[in-house]
Amino acid sequence: MNTRQKGIVSLIAGGTLALSSVSLAAAVPPTAPDAATDKAATGQETAAAAATAQASQHAAIRNIQGTFAWNQEVRTDNATLEKQLYRSSTHLCAAQGPEGAAASPQAVEAESGPITHIEVSGDVSHAFTASVSEFTDKAPAKKVMGCTCAGNPADGLASANAAVEGFRLAALINEANPAADANTITFTARDGYRVALPLSYVTQRYSIIVSAVNGEGADSAIGCSNQLWLGSTSARTFVRDVVAVEITCEATPPPVPGAPADANQPNIGVTAGSAER
Repeated sequence: MNTRQKGIVSLIAGGTLALSSVSLAAAVPPTAPDAATDKAATGQETAAAAATAQASQHAAIRNIQGTFAWNQEVRTDNATLEKQLYRSSTHLCAAQGPEGAAASPQAVEAESGPITHIEVSGDVSHAFTASVSEFTDKAPAKKVMGCTCAGNPADGLASANAAVEGFRLAALINEANPAADANTITFTARDGYRVALPLSYVTQRYSIIVSAVNGEGADSAIGCSNQLWLGSTSARTFVRDVVAVEITCEATPPPVPGAPADANQPNIGVTAGSAER
């Protein structure tokens, strides 16, 4: 090691970075720029600029403030309920089947009268014909409940609250006294449309045979004599014009009504909003 090299080493070891840099620069001859190095440096600078811009953007929105309010007691008027949830299609929200939609005017007229009785049968110890008026008197139900289409988006209008009245389905089931292994309940509409649900699913929810909505008869409010409403359930299972209930023991009970993986949960409808800058 010559005297010059020893001087460089001693400077570095002693922490004199400025002097050692000068010595090294003098000792090492300049080289031509490396294209790969320039490209890498440019990429690093671009990434750094993007990160800085992103950080600036995050900093810009970090201080935004707002409020969110809701009211579970808000009720949808019958005109809006009929427009948003019932008028759209006979195949949405408890569709009654193609035969109901294509019925002749004579058939529609024959089926437009009030339903006064519901047949109860199946694997029960007491099959009977239930009087709607009698059950409304002995097991009355009045509650604000939700009616929402399963496909309603986060900002959709196909979601509503309504004050419904009728009788508790549990009273009808209890009077029928189902068999111990009964696991299925099937609702049949006047036009033959049927919906089968797990019996336990129905009994674990607030389930009502509705005959009035927001103080108005169901026939004029939503266009049917009665309708099944279930708590925390998509309106696709809300059978209209129920004329028969069958409770049975099935080898394979029907599946629990579910929501698609991309469903809006909880399913809400935005009724009003505002924004300020």
